[in-house]
Amino acid sequence: MKNPHIYGLTVQGIQSYIFSTNKLKEIIGASEIIEQICTRWFFEFIKKNEIEGIQLLNAAGNIRFLTTEDSAKQIFKDFHFKISKKAPGVPFSQAVIEVSNCKNEEDAIKGLDKKLDAQRNVPLQTFDLGVMMRSKNRRTGNFAYTENKTLAEYVDVESHSKLIINKDEISDKIIKGESELSEIKFPTEFEELSKNGTHSWLAVIHIDGNGMGNIIKRILSDTMYSNKFDTLSEFSKKIGDATLNAFRTALKSLDIKNAKYMRPIIIGGDDVTLIIRADFALKFTQNYLTAFEKNTKDIILGVSKITACAGIAYVKEKFPFHYAVHLAEELCSYAKNKSERKFSCVQFHKVNDSIIEVYKDIIKEELTTSSGEKFVNGPYGLQNENSIAELIKNANLLKENDAPTNSLREYIDACFNDKLMKPVFLSRLKAKLGIDFNNLLENETALYDYLALHAVNSI
Repeated sequence: MKNPHIYGLTVQGIQSYIFSTNKLKEIIGASEIIEQICTRWFFEFIKKNEIEGIQLLNAAGNIRFLTTEDSAKQIFKDFHFKISKKAPGVPFSQAVIEVSNCKNEEDAIKGLDKKLDAQRNVPLQTFDLGVMMRSKNRRTGNFAYTENKTLAEYVDVESHSKLIINKDEISDKIIKGESELSEIKFPTEFEELSKNGTHSWLAVIHIDGNGMGNIIKRILSDTMYSNKFDTLSEFSKKIGDATLNAFRTALKSLDIKNAKYMRPIIIGGDDVTLIIRADFALKFTQNYLTAFEKNTKDIILGVSKITACAGIAYVKEKFPFHYAVHLAEELCSYAKNKSERKFSCVQFHKVNDSIIEVYKDIIKEELTTSSGEKFVNGPYGLQNENSIAELIKNANLLKENDAPTNSLREYIDACFNDKLMKPVFLSRLKAKLGIDFNNLLENETALYDYLALHAVNSI
């Protein structure tokens, strides 16, 4: 390729854009827009303009495309008009870099990312100017574009673009070629997700692969890879396939009749975000992490397998979902940091009354006693001693008819509020445990987690 350039596009704040509403139909529409920007819309654009090149990345709100100088400039100049017309309000940045001006392929990707970061500071122009007598969307405060009779309200242009998306490509790519999944119809209302569950509890799950940046850096810098951009393109495709197949495996493990109680939001690259009925969340995550490790075995030279970390935020159906998604991301980051990205694991939290966005503040305010004792036991891994399987086994004990659930609650409450009575409640708890429940006290910091899972019936 003569004088190669890399075109890059990044959607800024994907989670904020998708979850800026508590209407599931708008959330679904927004996730479809992000999906189609990187796939259908971009492919249609380059096909129409007869542009050739190598797709280095096209997932989760990111495009990296290697092509000629003229083609890269044409995409930069014209593609954003297609996005602005079909999905006004999507916050994105784009940039182009000349490969020959960089030291090597790794430097080119770094330079492009730096340019894209700089473009985040350039404000997007809006052409929808309002007048004083104009109606507004009461949920967003933005100027109304049209009346949505289904919602019985005026909607702004951004909300309208989300509602009129008539494709479900995220669902289609999950089901494609899978006869077992062909009859699945994912729900479009939160009420459908939580139906037949316990107390309307839902879970937001966010999953992210470990060490992806280091693997990409290795591909672009290691001399063992002769054609680095082709290798990177192939690796990106394999990771996307591994993620999709791991999702399918976890979905099948639910039993197909229960698939109607979950909704995929993002499945791209090594990222997954979904909303699911609370009692299926932990098992789904366990099966996904297991399948992802299996699917990424020897996916690239020198890497035996790729691990992933997950965060699960348990919330009520009416909870503001942008807070729930942010918390799920925080929990995922906590799991990554605690595990040092060395093994697959999950961290979860059941939201009670308060809205706290930072997990370390939740630990301080909700999970730490006055004496400094922390009821934080995660993250839970697949094979280590502090495993998801052991967590499920112990939490399941609280389902038994003679389980000392109330005594356990009293003891934890005393730990937080009445330390003088703590020994009394502990002795009562031990007296009620019996031989079948003795192992519950083997790890006292996990007691809070057992009760949290029991409350949402998540096993």
